[in-house]
Amino acid sequence: MGNMAVKQEILALLEQMPEPLQKEVADFARFLLEKKRGEELAWQALSLAQAIRGLPEEDYTEEDLKERR
Repeated sequence: MGNMAVKQEILALLEQMPEPLQKEVADFARFLLEKKRGEELAWQALSLAQAIRGLPEEDYTEEDLKERR
């Protein structure tokens, strides 16, 4: 089923629902988006951890950080 067909089906179903059910659908859609964002953040953190794995640790002073600005 194409992307537009799915959207049209969802809209058609929503139009048949009473408002309380529409609110539940909206809550669930927000939940799914947050879940996806959380998974993406977890993968980003893992990727970063893998990228810096094995790099030597360096201690920077406050002065070092000021010099790099």
